[in-house]
Amino acid sequence: MKYYVTIYIDPLVECFLDFKNQCYWQREDFTHAFLGLTKGKSPDKLDKADETLRQEYLKNKEWDKIDQKWYEAKEPNEFNDGFWGFGTGIANVAESLIGSPGKVFNNNQYVLDSNIDKNCYIIKKLRSPQAFKPSNRCTLELSKEQYEILLANIKNDFNTTKEITPNSKEPINEEFTYKLLENNCVTWVIQKLSDIGIELIDDEYKVPGNLIDIFGLIKSLHSIFLKFQNIDDNLQSVKGARAFITWTRSMLDNNYICYVNQENLEKKIQTFCKKDIENQRYYESIKKFYDKASQLKSIYNKLDFRLESITKKFNTSIKGDFELIYFDRKDRQIKLLKASNDYEAIAIQDLDLSQKYNNFSASKFYPFVFIPKDEMLSRMLYHKYDYGNISQEYQKDRNEFYFNVLAGEKSDKYWSLSYHKMTKNLRKIHAS
Repeated sequence: MKYYVTIYIDPLVECFLDFKNQCYWQREDFTHAFLGLTKGKSPDKLDKADETLRQEYLKNKEWDKIDQKWYEAKEPNEFNDGFWGFGTGIANVAESLIGSPGKVFNNNQYVLDSNIDKNCYIIKKLRSPQAFKPSNRCTLELSKEQYEILLANIKNDFNTTKEITPNSKEPINEEFTYKLLENNCVTWVIQKLSDIGIELIDDEYKVPGNLIDIFGLIKSLHSIFLKFQNIDDNLQSVKGARAFITWTRSMLDNNYICYVNQENLEKKIQTFCKKDIENQRYYESIKKFYDKASQLKSIYNKLDFRLESITKKFNTSIKGDFELIYFDRKDRQIKLLKASNDYEAIAIQDLDLSQKYNNFSASKFYPFVFIPKDEMLSRMLYHKYDYGNISQEYQKDRNEFYFNVLAGEKSDKYWSLSYHKMTKNLRKIHAS
């Protein structure tokens, strides 16, 4: 069975009136982000199933059922584990600017009214049709463990805040204090998905519109991660998925692995944000975000290319273990992440290059070691790198060369064809 989480963005623009301060609110900031969890079928397939049913209803003249949608269900079913979101639990919108009691809602595909007299929430209407269109949703496939932990975490938040009502005066705690511009629906969505190892590029989204703009990139990066996950079952664990993010982000600012032409980046940004004194801080924050997004795109594309260079050698699907190698800038050490150590980082001094898979990665400057489950496939893949006994001098020089590249440091002391190709491509990028 396949498992999915979907980020939905509802372009909600309603007029709120604060009678006390005679203040009208009508801003895109009220756009809402929430999560939907489905299993067995993705939202796309559920939409198609709805259309098939609709044709049956038309044929049978069941007019009352024609417009029914799968996402209208208010109880979990075979395919749907509900819609969940975080928001203010009280009616006074103005208080949400400084901090109001926050609440995690189920059935968040519906807009609720806060009934102060009855001290309860009443379903007002289904969210806008736009919220459920493919353009406003981002569906990501999860492993069974990721899905189950995400659902458990969401339900825990729901139960923690279930006592919050429209008349509540105090939030449960700081974590569930809703602040319109700081701790809102978007930050909750980001936190829930980051906790299970989903790469969302930035951890500081505050407005749903910023998130929807990069749905395409989020899905692209995730699809590449799934290729690794489908080969290595260990990456189906939350620890494995989170380790993958630690590993890929460690490659940021390493020009051997990713490079962003700053001049081209600035031209792109200035098409929607002019660089001037008034906009300086905003401009710099936008530039920082797009720089990181561009680098991550480059990193994942290179990983995809290197993975494909391995998998294309076989006509059958291949399984194995990935050991993830990276340079920790804080400790200035080369570290290794692997399942056999529960993805706890291990500082390493060198790789044993008498092991053919290690020798392959060091020679090709791959930031990972791949160990196939099938020994015959391993021999086919690495037979050119099975050197047998290797001198200590070769071990030392090759490891130093390899680790310099992982650290992003220029190496004039050593040379290899793989290094020449890599630096040649890098020079072309710098010249462009």
